[in-house]
Amino acid sequence: MNTDIKSVLNRIQPITSEAWEDLEQLFHSKVLQKNEYFLREGERAHHCYYLEDGVVRVFYTKDGNEYNKTLFVGGMFPTPITALLTDSPANISFQALTECKVTQFSYASFRSLFEKHKSLMALMLTIMEQLWIKKEQHDIRMVTNDATTNYLLFRDDYPGLEALIPQYHISSYLGITPIQLSRIRAQLRENK
Repeated sequence: MNTDIKSVLNRIQPITSEAWEDLEQLFHSKVLQKNEYFLREGERAHHCYYLEDGVVRVFYTKDGNEYNKTLFVGGMFPTPITALLTDSPANISFQALTECKVTQFSYASFRSLFEKHKSLMALMLTIMEQLWIKKEQHDIRMVTNDATTNYLLFRDDYPGLEALIPQYHISSYLGITPIQLSRIRAQLRENK
């Protein structure tokens, strides 16, 4: 378990063996059941997560409707960054769509290691930069592409995910209705 997260972190930004020893002490393995929440809208966040296996959705609620904002799969970090950085209640919810194996660690404890281990501060900066770039690219794609293009990009970004989660989660993520998603799929089958 921890070997996997170590290699993932070192690919993002190399960290020293001393920093790894201190960081590893913060890790706690956890299994979340399907539909269990990491964090609900309005709650305060205290932890960062590394998703070893499973699928997590991030969503917000408006007028009683849920809107999927992001999907996470194994090897990603489904973490409520804004709530952690601002020390304010979360505006979004994190929910396991399948059984999830995660490594959880305290954000405050992680941050307290920055002065001692500059490689961890550099790691955090690199992660934040990568998340910002990914978010900006996603946001631009969602408003400049047509629904079919976004669906095809979704399939490239998340191969095999369609078989694991309900289709209404995919349509919500794409900002279309389930009927529109069905039509896009039918059209793509016809064009083959």
